[in-house]
Amino acid sequence: MKKPQSTPRFPALVLILLSALLLGACAAQTTQTAPPAEAAAEPAADEPGWAVEPWDGYGLEIPLDGSSMEAWERSLVSVKAYSEPADYQLLLKAIDYLQVYDIGARGQKELLIKRLNGLTGYQVLARVGWRKPVPGESPAKPAARAANPIDAD
Repeated sequence: MKKPQSTPRFPALVLILLSALLLGACAAQTTQTAPPAEAAAEPAADEPGWAVEPWDGYGLEIPLDGSSMEAWERSLVSVKAYSEPADYQLLLKAIDYLQVYDIGARGQKELLIKRLNGLTGYQVLARVGWRKPVPGESPAKPAARAANPIDAD
C-alpha cells in the first residue's frame, strides 16, 4: 500500500516571498529621488508658501482636492501638516502606485487627481489595498506582519 505523498510547501513559500520582494523592489523604484531628511523638514525654495488651513483631526482624513494641480498640491500640503511623516510618505507612495497601476489614470497625473478628487488619504490607501496606518505605531510593525503572514494571526 502506497503512502500518499504530501506536496512540498517550503519551495512554494520561498517562491512567493521572492516574488513579493521583487514586486516590492519594483514598486519602490520611482523616477523621483527622495530629498535628504534635513531638506524635507524645511520648505523647498521652489515650493509656494501656502498657508495651511486649520484642521481638527488627523491629516489623512482631509479630503484631497483634485480640481486642479495647484489645488491638489495645496491639499497635499495640508495633509502633510497634520500627518506623521511616515504616514504622509505612505500616501505619496500610494499615489505613485496608482499613477502606474490605475487603468483609468493611464499614467497621467492630471487624470489620476481627477479620479481621486474628494477622497481622503485613508480612502486612497484603501484603493491601493494597503492597511490604514495606526497613529503612533512604527511603520516597521505592519511591514513585518505583512512579510510574515503566518505569525500575524
